[in-house]
Amino acid sequence: MENLIELKNVSKTFEKSFFSTGKTILKNINFTVKPGDFVVLRGDNGSGKTTILNLILGLIKPTSGQVELMGIESKNPESKNRVGVVLQETQFPKHLSVLELLDLFRGYYSNPISTKEALDRVSLTDKQNSKAISLSGGQKQRLLFALALIGNPQLLILDEPTRNLDEDGYKEFWQQIYRCKEQSITILMVTNNQSDWEQLNSLATRYITLKKFSEDLEGSQIEIEESNVPVSPVSNLNLDADQPTSSNNAFFAQLWSEILQIYRTPLYLLGIVVPILAIIVSIALKKEGDEAKNILLGLSFVYMIAFALQALPGQISTERAEGWLKLLRSTPLSSEIYIAAKIVVSLLISVGVVLLTLIVGSLTLGFSFDPLHWIALFVAFIIVAIPLLGFSLTVGYLVNPKSVNNVNGLAFFVILLLSRTIEIPNLFLEKATVLSPVYHAQKLIFLSADFPIDGKTYLLLHLSWLLWASGIFITLAVWAYQRDSVTE
Repeated sequence: MENLIELKNVSKTFEKSFFSTGKTILKNINFTVKPGDFVVLRGDNGSGKTTILNLILGLIKPTSGQVELMGIESKNPESKNRVGVVLQETQFPKHLSVLELLDLFRGYYSNPISTKEALDRVSLTDKQNSKAISLSGGQKQRLLFALALIGNPQLLILDEPTRNLDEDGYKEFWQQIYRCKEQSITILMVTNNQSDWEQLNSLATRYITLKKFSEDLEGSQIEIEESNVPVSPVSNLNLDADQPTSSNNAFFAQLWSEILQIYRTPLYLLGIVVPILAIIVSIALKKEGDEAKNILLGLSFVYMIAFALQALPGQISTERAEGWLKLLRSTPLSSEIYIAAKIVVSLLISVGVVLLTLIVGSLTLGFSFDPLHWIALFVAFIIVAIPLLGFSLTVGYLVNPKSVNNVNGLAFFVILLLSRTIEIPNLFLEKATVLSPVYHAQKLIFLSADFPIDGKTYLLLHLSWLLWASGIFITLAVWAYQRDSVTE
């Protein structure tokens, strides 16, 4: 492969609003990174260094031009299969250990090194069972480097990698960089740390200096300076021979990570207990038979709405705000697998809790469902949950993390109105609710429990509305996840 990174006539303008022309950060940028190179990208603050890295990693799209990573369009997750990344301002999930994070990232790559080797290389073996967030600043930076190494990369992209390192960590980092150089690993590095230049003088093969763009700028926005350091010889670099990343490995790694985080979050566990209140309410109101069933089903439906609107958007807004989502998008993990894992875990929890509530309720309140209705309810709640979870994912990726709770509160009230869980006084609005998927969701649940409305079922109509809603909201969620601004 001739070039591992290639930018061809790349320009990037960030649009501020519909009424402004936006701000141009990069214009007509051209450069390549070849196998064995050690390229240092430098420039003043605001010159666009981070924008270039985001373009190379496929986190944002160029306004014009073409960006290729490992010979593939950079938006393609497979382009990151042999790429390791260290990004600035990345915070780790609160409930995962060092070992669990490394195991998670191993699942994303087709040819990873062992977790033990990654720990040994950054001297974190004694911290492997510690929560990642409990590490010191220098140890966290070491862990980020271990995550970059775990995929056995041919290319390292490092954004201020020596930031926050203590003296020992700093020495060990450069030892690892020299080792990578000996292994002919190609490196693109951004640094403003003056202490790094002494090391870089004997390592860097090229320096790319980026100037801040303005309309008055004369000449090219970048200057490329060759050094006297020879390019490391790379033999038989054939990335086409690599196995593609395993979707199964990535899915189950992400699934296990989501399960661990939920299991260790007290708020989620509290949410599992809350539906039992539905039984207490039914007992307190002294309802029996079909009336008790009606109350339990209604409260279970409300719980599912509340779970969907609170669990996923809150988690996603945290991942966005803390930079974790940006790091995930810099790996081979595809948006489809990432979203599928979140939906499956949420389905298991929400549907499981609802069915457990109904089972306990039926035993406590003295009513029962026949086996056919239990199966119908199980399927119905799954069908109902999918569009709700798709909607909540879309909200999580579209809305500013600081505004998620406000939007969810409003959405919760609107959904209750549209499903007719809350009475609507206006006749026109009441008739309009039949166009809402949540109206059909509620009807499907009650129909599954043998509660036909007005003697009519309209089963296919309810199913059709929910199926198309699922497709639309999940498609929107994938699109929202892939947007430029989701990682800002």
